[in-house]
Amino acid sequence: MLLMAMLTGVVYLIWLFFSQAFVKPIYNLYQFRSPLSAPLVHLLETKFPYYMTLSWKEKKEFCFRLKYFLASKNFQGRGRLEVTNEMKVLVGACAVQITFGFQPLQLKSFRKIILFPKEYYSKHTKKLHKGEVNSAGIIVFSWEDFLKGYTFNEDGYNLGLHEMAHALKLEDFIPNSECSFLDNEVLAHWQSLTKVEMKRIRNKQNTFLRPYAGTNREEFFAVCVEQFFEQPQSFYNHNPELYLTLANLIQQDPLKRHKEQMLKEY
Repeated sequence: MLLMAMLTGVVYLIWLFFSQAFVKPIYNLYQFRSPLSAPLVHLLETKFPYYMTLSWKEKKEFCFRLKYFLASKNFQGRGRLEVTNEMKVLVGACAVQITFGFQPLQLKSFRKIILFPKEYYSKHTKKLHKGEVNSAGIIVFSWEDFLKGYTFNEDGYNLGLHEMAHALKLEDFIPNSECSFLDNEVLAHWQSLTKVEMKRIRNKQNTFLRPYAGTNREEFFAVCVEQFFEQPQSFYNHNPELYLTLANLIQQDPLKRHKEQMLKEY
């Protein structure tokens, strides 16, 4: 009897662990359906290019996802930087942009977002950084450089998208109720294409991607995400298969969206 009771207890603990880690809970999402305040919507309409391309229905969905994402985040300023609601909204909008093709995601492995006024010194690497994502569940940005990414939104450099791309890949891997949202077959194909393109970069062959993409597979993905959203036509022209595989992986296609928008305007 004692042995049976112990086995039952072990089985229960195993079930409890996996139910918490892998079973996707049913959230009460209705609380996030109330609209954003008019000033914050205006901020998105004037300062966030991706939002401007959305339909009325998509904008409503975007704002819901934004509130859902921000509900799980603790923002902290460094270097006497005061974090405002406007700053939180722009950072959250960046996360929603990269995850808009999936079910609503909070990237819940990352609870803390730290903002520095500009480049900051890392005690770990002993170098100046503009941003980082670490396994302790922290995302860090230089606010000056984050803003540059959306002020100059067609140059292929976007710090926010770069760091959120790292967070996205890690979130898919870390066991929790949001993990495993990237399609394994598409991901495997992406990895094979990555190997070929990285070789081109390291051999200094003609390539659309900037040299930093050749650092490693994770930086390759992050750089691709930046240029995917900011220079979709040039990306596609350089390597259609790589572009379309990334579109399939994150389940959205900015080039297709741009063409549809042009047709509506015409």
